[in-house]
Amino acid sequence: MKRLWLILATLTLARMTMGFQFQSVATVGPLLTSDSIISYTELGALIGIYLLPGAFFAIPGGWLGKRFGDKRIVLTGLAMMTLGGALLAISDVFEIMFIGRLVSGMGAVLLNVLVTKMVTDWFAEYRITTAMGVLISSWPLGIAIALLTLGPIAGAIGLQLAFFVSVAICAIALLLVASIYSNPPEPADADLSCSRPVTPKLTRFEFLGVVLSGCVWCFYNIAFILVLSFGPEFLVREGMTLISAGAIVSIASWLVIPALPIGAWVAEHIGRPTLTIVVTFLGISLLIMAIPFTTSYVMIFAAIGIIFGPAGGLIMALPAQVLQKENRAIGMGIFFTIYYAGMGIFPAIAGYAREVTGNPVAPLVLAGVAILFAILALASLRILQIRHRSNTSVAQKI
Repeated sequence: MKRLWLILATLTLARMTMGFQFQSVATVGPLLTSDSIISYTELGALIGIYLLPGAFFAIPGGWLGKRFGDKRIVLTGLAMMTLGGALLAISDVFEIMFIGRLVSGMGAVLLNVLVTKMVTDWFAEYRITTAMGVLISSWPLGIAIALLTLGPIAGAIGLQLAFFVSVAICAIALLLVASIYSNPPEPADADLSCSRPVTPKLTRFEFLGVVLSGCVWCFYNIAFILVLSFGPEFLVREGMTLISAGAIVSIASWLVIPALPIGAWVAEHIGRPTLTIVVTFLGISLLIMAIPFTTSYVMIFAAIGIIFGPAGGLIMALPAQVLQKENRAIGMGIFFTIYYAGMGIFPAIAGYAREVTGNPVAPLVLAGVAILFAILALASLRILQIRHRSNTSVAQKI
């Protein structure tokens, strides 16, 4: 039993490095742009390229794990994150930094897809909900730690050495996974189950439904990431130090960690999923849009972190509402492909908007608009479901 939780802790730490490394560039973004190392558009590109590879590797990543072994591919992913982080740390040339982030991002995709499967394999018969809750919280935890620590570290030892902190964490995670993780015992009927042919084929309803579900999840996360990525730069322009700005913005990430499971529990008991999502989305959009018009930054970033919580679990439940059991694997691959594509592209768009307008508020406005897009995607999904039920009912009567 102790080994079970040790494996969970190891895999959670490994996934936390992904959040930390992702946020590392955005946290010190004001230093990169103020020293004219890169432009705001290039900053957005460096942020976004970390997740963009997921649009191409989310589905193949699972196949690679099956072909070569989950542990081997996760170690490969962590090695790529370490190598890519080192490339970023040793250069101040944008092209080299971009390649480093791309390599890191490709490794992070392999890590993310397979770590989720590895936890499921170990906990499928025992507290899977608790285990997945712990694992999912690792992403915002890594982001929060980066926001809180990298600013002071960069100020104390320099920007490039600060990037090596991410490299060291990835290397440590690689060693821990290599030495601690082992595959779970095979069930007695493993050979029999593996011999069954599986040929999933999505219906038109399932395909459109999972695409719209993916859009809801994508725009929801885009809003959160843009606030975390460009919030520090806005606060620095308002006269704060980088350390203070990072600490204040990190409040949203710290609070979303408990808000996700608690909010999901509350939303489940309310029993009005669509209404809950829409109300929280409107609240999120209003809070983000209000950032430039207030000086109560601690309160508003705290509120953003809390109100992001209730919708998370409800959105993740959307694919199951449209996918048949035998189609969930390919359906979730499509779901995460959309998520990664949007998360890779929109930070670059936000950086470009900041560059063109010369206004640090522009990326925050885009974050608020992204939530409104999420509402449109949810409304389209519900209309699709209503039409499907209506068509099914008519067909049954005939």
